[in-house]
Amino acid sequence: MAYEHGRITDEGIAKLRARIGEGFTGRHPWRTEVGRDTIWHLAHAIGDLSPLYVDPDYAAASRWGRPQCPGVVLRCYDTLSAPGSAGLPEGLPGVHAIWSGSRYEWARPVLLGDRITARCHLKDVVERASRFVGGRAVYQTYEAIYHTTDGEYLGKRSDTYMRADRNQARDRSVYKDIDSLASWMAQDIDRFMAEYQAYRRATERFWEDVEVGEELPRVIKGPLTPTAEIAFEAFFGIYLIGNSVAAEVLARHPRLMVPNEQGVPEPPQRVHWDNKFTQDTLGLPGAYDLGLERLSWMCQAVTDWMGDDGHLGAIDSRYRRFNYLGDVTWATGKVAEKFERDGRKMVRLDLWTINHREQITATAEAEATLASRAG
Repeated sequence: MAYEHGRITDEGIAKLRARIGEGFTGRHPWRTEVGRDTIWHLAHAIGDLSPLYVDPDYAAASRWGRPQCPGVVLRCYDTLSAPGSAGLPEGLPGVHAIWSGSRYEWARPVLLGDRITARCHLKDVVERASRFVGGRAVYQTYEAIYHTTDGEYLGKRSDTYMRADRNQARDRSVYKDIDSLASWMAQDIDRFMAEYQAYRRATERFWEDVEVGEELPRVIKGPLTPTAEIAFEAFFGIYLIGNSVAAEVLARHPRLMVPNEQGVPEPPQRVHWDNKFTQDTLGLPGAYDLGLERLSWMCQAVTDWMGDDGHLGAIDSRYRRFNYLGDVTWATGKVAEKFERDGRKMVRLDLWTINHREQITATAEAEATLASRAG
């Protein structure tokens, strides 16, 4: 039986591997052009209100000459996870998917007015043991390559997902590492709000002034709420669908969705805002964030540190633990190396997100080009 619902089978893996290198036809990307609203909405969805994004006059006076968009926006411009599709990852119906890592590369910032096209495909399927379920797991990697409609190369991304049996995940999850979800007093909220108010981004950073081992300021995020999760996911579309669109997806993929407490089928994406569903389905303490969200926070830690003339060229991340509703997270890092490449003054950065329990929830390495005093 090629597809045994909710289980990883040899036949299912073989059929999935047969799709390596293939693209996705019949889908339309969520976005095709970088407009002012695109930038404004993403900046607010991830809580990164850099004037290079939200202040057109400020951005026009920068070296880029027009507003930038947070780099994770590239995800909107391909058909890997187009709204109205079954979403990603494909294959192995009923087998839960957990984002395990991402790599993004940008030849230059994504800018207002860019019209973007993409080629995308399933890149790799690897089976290996997982400590998440203590047994069989499959890791699927997808890749997309981006150009402007004028043929200019913009960058690429790859995302890897771990597939695991939901029942095994519920019964044997090693991520049950907290006793309860976070709960905060009014004075705690006041303290977090004061930290938000006190935070400042850098407008200038010269390569010559940077020291290896230098620490980046901490960017506060949270406490995480269902509202924040839905705001983030709504920007990217994907599973946030209803009415006729949801009915069409359900007709094509009848076992994709899971009935809610009222008997209405809903996408498994509810694990990102529905505590009870996540507890019942995966045995976890509650709902959790998306890996891409933490990636965007680590990107902000770099872009806020590197100054207006810097450029974040690449980031390679791994998502280590869940970030639960109620959690407070800080994105930060340090300078690991200074070097020059093709005449550019560059740094390599070690990055991470850490929660209020002092647990590292994601790690990454990034490369950025900085301004030079030599011009």
